[in-house]
This record gives sequence, C-alpha cells and structure tokens, in this order.
Amino acid sequence: MLKPKPLFMLFFLVLVVLAILKYLRTRKFLPMATPTDSTTCLDSFDPNRLYKSVFHMSMVQFMVPKTLSHWVENKSGFEIGAPSASTWGNLGLYDAAAKVDATNFAAQTLWESGIKEGGPFLWKNRTLGKHFIRDAVDLHGIPDESYDFVCGTDILEHVANPFKALLEWLRIMKPNGLLIVIVPYQNVTFDHKRSVAKIEHLMDDYRKKVTEKDLTHLDEILRLHDLGRDAAAGGFDAFKARSEKNFEIRGLHQHVYDQRLLYYIYRCLNIEVKSQYIWDYHQLIIGQKR
Repeated sequence: MLKPKPLFMLFFLVLVVLAILKYLRTRKFLPMATPTDSTTCLDSFDPNRLYKSVFHMSMVQFMVPKTLSHWVENKSGFEIGAPSASTWGNLGLYDAAAKVDATNFAAQTLWESGIKEGGPFLWKNRTLGKHFIRDAVDLHGIPDESYDFVCGTDILEHVANPFKALLEWLRIMKPNGLLIVIVPYQNVTFDHKRSVAKIEHLMDDYRKKVTEKDLTHLDEILRLHDLGRDAAAGGFDAFKARSEKNFEIRGLHQHVYDQRLLYYIYRCLNIEVKSQYIWDYHQLIIGQKR
C-alpha cells in the first residue's frame, strides 16, 4: 500500500502529464480532431485545415500486425488487385471476411493470368466471392455502398490518378466502411532514390483528369529506379521497353508514398485514420469512411 507522500507525488505527476498534453494539443504538436463534414480537400483545398492535425511517426507501429481479422470479421469486402496471399492471406483477412469480391485491370497481368469476369475468387478451396475485370479508377457496374471494406495491396502506387481511384473505392463502400491499403515501404525497395509525392501534386493530377496512360514520371523512374533491387525487371533496356508500354502492363510505380502522405490523403478524403503499420517492405494504413 502506498504511503501518503508517494501517493501525493503520483497524483502530482499525473496532473503534470495532463497539463503537458493539453499544452501540446493547443500548440498543435498533437493531432486535433478530424473534420466531420462530407467535403474533401479536393473540393476546396485549405492547407491550414488539412494540416491542422499534425502527423508524427509515433503514430506508426513498426511491427507486423498480429491479425486483421477483427477489422473484417463476417463483413463483405472488395479487393483491388487480388489475390494477395502474403498480406491479406497471412494476416487473416480472407479467413475472417464473410465475402470478398475482387478485381484486376485485365484478364492477364504481370502478376496473374486466367482471370475471368464473373469467375470465382478462391481462397483455400473456398469461394470467397467473384472476380471482376475493372480498372482501379473505374469500377463501373458495381453499385454504390455495396461493401463493408475495400482493400488493396501494392496497387495505389501503380495508379496515375490516385485520388480518382480512391474516390471510386469509397463510392462502393458503405458508410463507416473501412479502407485498408498497403503500399511499398520506399526505404527498402527499388524506389529508395525517389522522392515521396506531394499531396498537392496528386490533387493536381485529379483536377487535370490525368489518365492511366500518363507517363509524366517515366524519365524520373528510368533515372532513379534501382534495378539492383528489382531483378525481375531485367536490364535497363528491357525495363525501359516495358515501362513505355505501361498502360498495357501497369508495372510502373507512378508515385512514391510514405505514412505521412497516406495520413493526409485519408484526412483529405474525410477518412478517419485508425491504424498505421510498417514492417518488412510494407506500409499499411486502415481508415474509416465518414
């Protein structure tokens, strides 16, 4: 049992900590509440409002999530660029979800082949849902507010107009649905020489209606892509030839992301950030649609 003096000191320390936290929040060193209205920063960009909530790396957990099952248990989902056995499979998402439909941009890609519109999406001999062939920026034919969550592993970096894609993903999500996204961790991939994109640049791409045929970043990619960390790309000439046909192949990383950029993209779209992780060569962010 604590004696009176230690008890008083403990109470005093608690008051000091609370006072410091209040001061930091007032000085904008800690996150403020996320805006709750339905507008996005794409409608009217106000940097003071967007950056009112200050991102700091202490918000990111440097560890492998034990599981994602509690986020999606008995829920219906839609995956962009399926399947992703090494992420959603290993993290329990496929096992926990009641249903997962999926899309790829073509019947044959660098990563998958034999995809059929309406064909079954299988996981461990279980039919999770069905396949669609749709572009990440155009999920036509899929009704609004159809799914409890949307997920995508290593997809967003391949998209030339990410805000257009994300708005489509949000469109098919129910209110309070979850957006679960993984992108490569730049520091340990072939993108390590490139700069992280600016959110203003991504917004500009959206306003200019940039299409997936865009090759604006090709020169930068050819100059800074570390082929030593990308054995599958072959030599420079082979990589260049493949990259010039990117609309058919979609192999380019159009933009580079870090957790700060992902955080402000979610804030811009009025998605409440719930969790952020970095492990191996993955960056994960989970957010809830408002």
